[in-house]
Amino acid sequence: MKNVYLKFHELKERKVHEDELGKLDLQELKYLYYDSPYYILKDNIFIGSVDKKENFAFLRQPDEDIYIDKKEIRSLMSNDIVLVELKKGEAYIKEILKRGLEIIIATVQRRRKSFKYFTDKPLFKNIVVGDESLVVDGSVVKLEVEHITEDKIYAKITEVIGHINDPDIDILKIVAYHNWPDPNMDELEKSVADIKIDYDYERVSRLDLKDKLVVTIDGKDAKDLDDGISLEVIDGKYHLGVHIADVSLYVKEDSLIDKEAYKKSTSVYMANRVIPMLPHKLSNDLCSLNPHEEKLTLSCLMVIDSNGKVVEYDIRKTIIESKYRLNYDDVNLLIEKNKSLGNEELDNLLLTMNELALKLTDVRKKRGELEFDSEEIKFVFNKDNKIVKVYPRKTGQAEELIESFMLAANETVAFHMEINEFPSIYRIHEKPDETKLDEALDKLGRLNVTYNKKAIRNSKELQKILKSVKGTEREFIVNMILLRSMQRAKYDKNPLGHFGLAARYYTHFTSPIRRYPDLILHRIIKKLVLAEDNSLKKFNYFDNILDDVAKHTSVQERVAIDIERDVIQLKSCEYLLDKIGEVFEGQIIQIMKSGIFVRLKNGIEGFVNMKNNYRNSTYDPVVLGYYANGKLYKMGDKIEVELISVDMIEREIDFIIYNKQQKGKKPNENNFKKQNRKL
Repeated sequence: MKNVYLKFHELKERKVHEDELGKLDLQELKYLYYDSPYYILKDNIFIGSVDKKENFAFLRQPDEDIYIDKKEIRSLMSNDIVLVELKKGEAYIKEILKRGLEIIIATVQRRRKSFKYFTDKPLFKNIVVGDESLVVDGSVVKLEVEHITEDKIYAKITEVIGHINDPDIDILKIVAYHNWPDPNMDELEKSVADIKIDYDYERVSRLDLKDKLVVTIDGKDAKDLDDGISLEVIDGKYHLGVHIADVSLYVKEDSLIDKEAYKKSTSVYMANRVIPMLPHKLSNDLCSLNPHEEKLTLSCLMVIDSNGKVVEYDIRKTIIESKYRLNYDDVNLLIEKNKSLGNEELDNLLLTMNELALKLTDVRKKRGELEFDSEEIKFVFNKDNKIVKVYPRKTGQAEELIESFMLAANETVAFHMEINEFPSIYRIHEKPDETKLDEALDKLGRLNVTYNKKAIRNSKELQKILKSVKGTEREFIVNMILLRSMQRAKYDKNPLGHFGLAARYYTHFTSPIRRYPDLILHRIIKKLVLAEDNSLKKFNYFDNILDDVAKHTSVQERVAIDIERDVIQLKSCEYLLDKIGEVFEGQIIQIMKSGIFVRLKNGIEGFVNMKNNYRNSTYDPVVLGYYANGKLYKMGDKIEVELISVDMIEREIDFIIYNKQQKGKKPNENNFKKQNRKL
């Protein structure tokens, strides 16, 4: 099989659909031939991205990297996408298809009368910058690459990120590297101050729900409280209110705040800091449903029968006053441990809410919802901003309660938008790719996980697999394997369904403070559904922009996830930096030709390089295992590992299998090196 490294695209079974390579004009260059409907690369031609060191480079490939002849590398940079011809085991460059270096994060140092630019990873070329008026010694800057020669990179400064001595500068560098929008906060705060709301009009034009017992339930540290809930039982039916901050009232379309929010499209949550989609004055104050404050909201009011089915609903502009600001930990203690909150009325309300949440969950499970185990790695910091503890936080009943209510509101709103043929933005999750699902099921079979092969395309059968391993040592592994076989959820203007939720209609309505799709949906609801401006012109306007909005917000969501993952890896490395030589318990979560990935009990993941650390080791793809030290190590096995290195630049963590006799020594000291680490 001849694949292309995933940073570019995939060649499946050496075949590429014409749409994927059509623009490269490789057929004219005689590097591939056309066999309708596919282009096929010739036998000795490969495409991939470059991994460059000082005096050598490799072409990254899924199975085994290819050495690039040293005479060929002078003009190359790491992550360039290149087309090579293979001769006698070495790659010769035929075409640089795409430059991989577009942004550089560099630290400025003054050297006599000039500035020098230093990067965390060596680029092996001098950086030449034009206008340097904004920098000082120690500045950390973002550079946009303009031109690359054999020995120089010409670039311009697009952002001064901060100073090398600033707290959390490493996080800010990650954010800048991912090109996350960096608005002028002074201008934004001024725009917030200029917001004018006619509260007298809003009070009389909205359904007044201030007398209802509305509560918020969030994490202890949460400041952007965008959802409140209320519940009454009347004549045997549950009257559930999901009340969402009316952010669209404050963020006017095409305003500066709106434009900057759209650029981001989501808030980013990173260890001990947040980059909000909206200015703090809005997200943490004006729009946040803080207790004992009158707040303007958009509510989904549902009547749910004893079986958990929504039988009536209404979507209204409302005004509420949250009575209690609750947190997940305390509510979990009440529901799971029967520990009272010290208020009988509140206790009874929450227990009734949990009763309803369980019924809603049961409805979703019966239709085939996939309930993937959710574990979030948490970092605990002391007053000096040093990490003192890392642990995986599992969701409890309180989190599931809120999730159930939000899902019910999102489904109800999506149903209303589609059934009444309003333009809308939907959250979709398409069926898994059959090839990826087959590969995942093959792995599960080798792990002795049983399933009904005839019914496996049905989400209910996948649900049975997840249920069969719940609470066992294999739960994390099976969840991970199946999750990686799934398509990414994304936004779309068409209601294509949500496979993971087994929902026909689904949208995001409940978090407009931190998600732009929710914000624009609120606008559509108020203008068209609630008839603030239900003209044909407005209808067509929304219908025309939603495709672009869906694509942009989907992309930004993926970038935010990448930032969050990079920060988790950075902080994991930071936590382990002073723990070299310590022994940890973990579980093997992935096996590949070069080694095994291990997940520690605290949720941190690292790599054991079996290929280069154990001379007589053997990879066995049939059993998904590795033979070493006279033992077979398989996916899912518990294992003790010793930490041998932490690389803060590459954000990589390396272990060896713990051996009392060899503690502190690498099994194959002279041959130790890191390679092919990525999953």
